[in-house]
Amino acid sequence: MDGRFFMQYLKDSPEARERLSYVFERMCAEGTLERTFYDGTVRTRDEFLADVSQIGSLPFLVFWEGRPAGFTWYNTLEGRSARGHYVFFKAVWGRKTSAVIGRRIYEHFLTLRDDRGYLFDLILGLTPKRNAVAWKLPLLCGAFVIGEIPHGAYMADKGRTEDAVLVGVTRESLGLKDR
Repeated sequence: MDGRFFMQYLKDSPEARERLSYVFERMCAEGTLERTFYDGTVRTRDEFLADVSQIGSLPFLVFWEGRPAGFTWYNTLEGRSARGHYVFFKAVWGRKTSAVIGRRIYEHFLTLRDDRGYLFDLILGLTPKRNAVAWKLPLLCGAFVIGEIPHGAYMADKGRTEDAVLVGVTRESLGLKDR
């Protein structure tokens, strides 16, 4: 890893809620809230805090070159897999920087260990097919397409479901050797 990147786990606390409020405000200001929560479940700060802070959710603030660069969180934990979500702030948009940061996020999460070994073997991402930037960026970071899921994404702005793309990432797809 390089020193330009780090992630801060936001364990529920007053400080974490303050940082999460910052993330919410930044997403609103940069126009990414509705694209990220396309299903309409999050519209307000309270809904955002409740969603990303619920039991079973693992929220992280992402830093690049000492500044907040984005936010990632994991939920729907099952076995050694999790659903991954992310949003990058505009300051780091661009294929070159976003792909490096995205790969570091994957490497960080997939190399977390305890005394029994790796905590996770697979990160899954489900994205509306129409949002090609959101599902193609993970491919630049080491993910692979698992397939399309008919009617897999509810689109609140349209009031109906649309096809979604399911991607996955593993240590193997990242080319990481067993550590």
